[in-house]
Amino acid sequence: MSRTQDGSELLTGSGAGGLLRSAVGNSGGVLHSWQLDHVDHRPGRSTKALYRTMVSWPELDGPQAPAREELFGASAHIGEREKNLYVAEQTLVMTDGDINVRVWRYPHDPWLPMLPQVCYPDVVGRTLADLGVPLGQDPSASIAIDVVSYRPGRRAVLRASQGDRAVYLKVMQPHRSGEIVDRHERLLAAGVPVPAVIAHHDGLVVLEELPGRPLARAVIDEGVEACSAEDLVALLDRLPASLYTLSLRPPWTDSVEFYAGIVSSSVPSLGPRLDALVRTIRDGLSALEQRMDMRPHDVVHGDFYEAQVFVEHGRVVGLLDIDTVGPGRRADDLACLLAHLSVLADYGNAGRIDRAMQERVEEAIRTWQRTFADRVDPTELALRSAGVVLSLATGPHRQQEAAWEAATEAIVRVAEAWVSRARAAESHRLAAQEAPPSAAAPSPLPSSSAPSGPAPQRPVDGSPAQPRSVAPSRPTPRPEQQPVAPARAAPPAAPQHEAPAQQQVPPTQQVPLDGAAAAPHQAPVPQQAPAPQQAQAAQHPSAPQQATHAAPATGSAPATHAAPAPRSASPPESPGSTQPLPVAELPDRSDSGDDSPTQERRIDSILP
Repeated sequence: MSRTQDGSELLTGSGAGGLLRSAVGNSGGVLHSWQLDHVDHRPGRSTKALYRTMVSWPELDGPQAPAREELFGASAHIGEREKNLYVAEQTLVMTDGDINVRVWRYPHDPWLPMLPQVCYPDVVGRTLADLGVPLGQDPSASIAIDVVSYRPGRRAVLRASQGDRAVYLKVMQPHRSGEIVDRHERLLAAGVPVPAVIAHHDGLVVLEELPGRPLARAVIDEGVEACSAEDLVALLDRLPASLYTLSLRPPWTDSVEFYAGIVSSSVPSLGPRLDALVRTIRDGLSALEQRMDMRPHDVVHGDFYEAQVFVEHGRVVGLLDIDTVGPGRRADDLACLLAHLSVLADYGNAGRIDRAMQERVEEAIRTWQRTFADRVDPTELALRSAGVVLSLATGPHRQQEAAWEAATEAIVRVAEAWVSRARAAESHRLAAQEAPPSAAAPSPLPSSSAPSGPAPQRPVDGSPAQPRSVAPSRPTPRPEQQPVAPARAAPPAAPQHEAPAQQQVPPTQQVPLDGAAAAPHQAPVPQQAPAPQQAQAAQHPSAPQQATHAAPATGSAPATHAAPAPRSASPPESPGSTQPLPVAELPDRSDSGDDSPTQERRIDSILP
């Protein structure tokens, strides 16, 4: 096996074919073709990959049976021990002494032991019955399963429906599910419109379906009319102060070097631009620390963007994926939303959405940014937006998009536009301070020197459901069973789907962002690039562990939401105003492990 620093060359190069051929052959199959579908690359540490293959199983289906599509996952670790490995029996491990590679057949992901229990239509019915979750009125009716997302070794989300009722099945590493259930219940009790937990078991959480539709779809159709910026801020301000004691989730900008390293390793020509971006973001945030308190003061969502928010009739009615809720800065959540929207708007430049849609998204960015910049510092908002966009630049290669190199460069360009906007905001602030009050020109970017008060709180209906925890049976899939696999989406054509203000400290020195004063005018809305595609799942035979090779279980690919250690910080007095965490307690996100959040939205999940 070729020796690389983290296994990325082995799992993404031609050598991956040999690994897959060995895994399939040891299970009695024949590999006819393979294609890299998804890559999770952690430079210098580990790599996980997902492959879409065509495999025949002569011993199982007969010598004349046609090849069928299967999904295989693989992980490579060099110098980093595999963490939270739960079920290794149906995996094949290969090693040359320096690098260990583990291969498995979907859905037998060794980190997600409950995945095989929910991805086969007949098996998921028994699993839900064991958990006391009825779907339709007719128990004999078939259950439809759709794969919403699958990240090898990390998580999967599936939608199970029968008749007019549907539930969402969130599969995760077992040590995390108790924590997620607790957060849902605490948020529901505080009036935050998150999905109610219907039932749960180690590594599986069953959630109710939210009303309304994703803001991602609504903003494309309606633009700024999809909902008000004040409603978005009010949703965040409703996050209860009691969650401030959870573990801190560092902001995206804490790991800009990490994300830049991933991008530059896949597109080396972008290295100088990425270095400049990282340096400017770092220098800009350091300058901000000289004039304002940059410690966490709020309870934040942690991954707040348009696919996580549901709206109906112009109002917010739901919030998804609360795994990362905890202490942070309101600017991080608001910047996360703006960053994702800016990447979405740039789809128009690539022809993935039409011009009218692009204009509606750009109008929403301009309008909502003005309100957000009244709440948080405009320079910080733009810098943190640039950091989030930089994290999104890892997506095209990870999701193996068509023309992923060009898509990556376009996202880097969007991040550069946000840096330009930060320079403009900082230059305007300095100019406004130097000019006499009567002569100060109107601000093209709202200043945060006089933050607004709390956004109005709108009542949201929602009561917590009492979770049930009944251990499901673990049926062994029969040879004729086929796990429901997410269909590979064709490339989409152009369509025809408040808290108190931050604490400020008197400025000790006036430092222009990046040492250069830009002209105080509003930068154009950043242009964006295609968002990363979500991984899809198909049929996967599993491979045996080490030298023991079991025959593959037949089936098509299965279909497609642990309590953290409390912090010593005393609880805040109100949801919007929290006591800052000591700077020394801030952890490094680059070492946050394989469960760190990443952007998983794809354009075909937004458009009909």
